[in-house]
Amino acid sequence: MQSEASSWAHGVATRLWALQTSFADDPPDQRKQYLIEEIKGSLQEVVMSKWPEYLNALAQRFPGPERIDAALTDATTSPIEPVQKTVQELVEELFSRLNEFSKEEKTDLAARMASIGLTVGPSRELGLPSELRGKLGLTPDQPLDEERLCKLLAALLEMIAALDQLTWNLWKTIAPQSAVRRDSGETSRRVFGRYLAGDREVATLQISQMLERTRQLLAGLLSAIGPAGETYARNHLETFAPEKIRATVEGGSSGFLSNVEQKCWRRYVTLANELNGPAVEKQIVDAIVGYAEQIVLGSKRGGR
Repeated sequence: MQSEASSWAHGVATRLWALQTSFADDPPDQRKQYLIEEIKGSLQEVVMSKWPEYLNALAQRFPGPERIDAALTDATTSPIEPVQKTVQELVEELFSRLNEFSKEEKTDLAARMASIGLTVGPSRELGLPSELRGKLGLTPDQPLDEERLCKLLAALLEMIAALDQLTWNLWKTIAPQSAVRRDSGETSRRVFGRYLAGDREVATLQISQMLERTRQLLAGLLSAIGPAGETYARNHLETFAPEKIRATVEGGSSGFLSNVEQKCWRRYVTLANELNGPAVEKQIVDAIVGYAEQIVLGSKRGGR
């Protein structure tokens, strides 16, 4: 593998041979001056402390009388005043010589430029819908911080994916036979990933519908917490109300004289024996599921 000095010497030697050939008809002193200027210009790319090493590598490529010792002597003995260039000139020179870079070198250059906040090629300005900007208290022309936007997006995606999974897992547990179901068998994380990766099979409308479905179900479950208690209490009171029990007992009487009070008590004891933890839980869950289904399916206000 060639050293940096050898690679440099190879490039300079190639240019020197080209100069020698191109100006073969010029006077020797003029050609010599061309060669010296080329060597001096090439040394501008090298740290001054390494000049002897690089010049020695160059000299090895001219073993004959044409070693241009005079040019080398002048270059080593005469300190070269570095030419001060403006930043704009340096940038222009860089872009004018990009064709000398390999693909890997261009990739490395782009990464280094991006690391200091510069981008290569056209970039899109970050934007938000004007309606959302207003809700966030942002003016229409207020710039956005790209790094913070990405961090916020990551946090929101993680929260939405977790809520989505929790909501539908809970619904599957309490309402396995419900007509309200998730449209897609894939998890939200998978769908989000495919969408962000540019998968054309995942449309923006599909993402919106999936999020809306989850929002409706979550709204239904939360909205059902309050009415569920009221529904259970109403059903319980209707079942155990004295007048309800008496009406049931009298309605089932055989017509013979009997102790109605005793029959009412027996009826109450029977109903009380049927009341246990699982039965109470089922009544409450059924009330929540029913209310949530009405919201999701549009029977109650609150779905939007």
